[in-house]
Amino acid sequence: MLRLTARPHIRLYNGYGNNDHCVIFGHLLSFGPIPRKHFRKNFFTNTFALLRLFMVRPMKNETVVMEWEGKSYSTVTAADGFFRFKWKLSKPLKSGWHPVMASWKNRKGDLISGKAEVSIPHNNQYCFISDIDDTFLISHSSRLRKRLFVLLTENARSRKPFDGVAQHYALLAQAAAPDGKPNPFYYVSSSEWNLLDYIREFCATNNLPKGVFLLNQIKTFKKIFKTGQNNHDGKFMRISRIL
Repeated sequence: MLRLTARPHIRLYNGYGNNDHCVIFGHLLSFGPIPRKHFRKNFFTNTFALLRLFMVRPMKNETVVMEWEGKSYSTVTAADGFFRFKWKLSKPLKSGWHPVMASWKNRKGDLISGKAEVSIPHNNQYCFISDIDDTFLISHSSRLRKRLFVLLTENARSRKPFDGVAQHYALLAQAAAPDGKPNPFYYVSSSEWNLLDYIREFCATNNLPKGVFLLNQIKTFKKIFKTGQNNHDGKFMRISRIL
């Protein structure tokens, strides 16, 4: 009913790459929410659904392993459970999406895994970097009370995009796209990783192009009312890494 799990789990997020290297990232959590399946226009349901996204318990100083083309790569989680892999390719990958998996072994030796994909653009493709809040998702970012009210009372399927956004992004996705492969999209936001499932559900509901999400540092429940209020310098850093 609460859709919360106390089982350790890896949240692996879609990454990106080029002819030389790839990047993938994620979080290791010992407690967190299970993605929502049912959506209703109910104040209390939507409020709790939003609040539980911040009911997370990160696991720090844990070793996460990734296998790629027979090679093993490892990294250690930060204080907020975040981890990041960047590895050099032995040969260029075909453009498109490529599966990747990362895993963590608990004290009993059980392997906990997470799956995602890496996006490789075609050499001749356009790549689009887009903000999220108040770019295609009406968020009221400059008005904290209004922003929180919308977050707490609406859900990912009832929220509204700006008029014409879906059609505009669809045209960008196909603009001069080689071999019919959609142009890559990178969605960069000051919103926290807690909101990723929420944002992805909104994008799917409104037929926005599949893409790589680059969000802000995950927050625990006690910091929920500071959501989206972080310094924007981190956003520019994430954009520069893509470029």
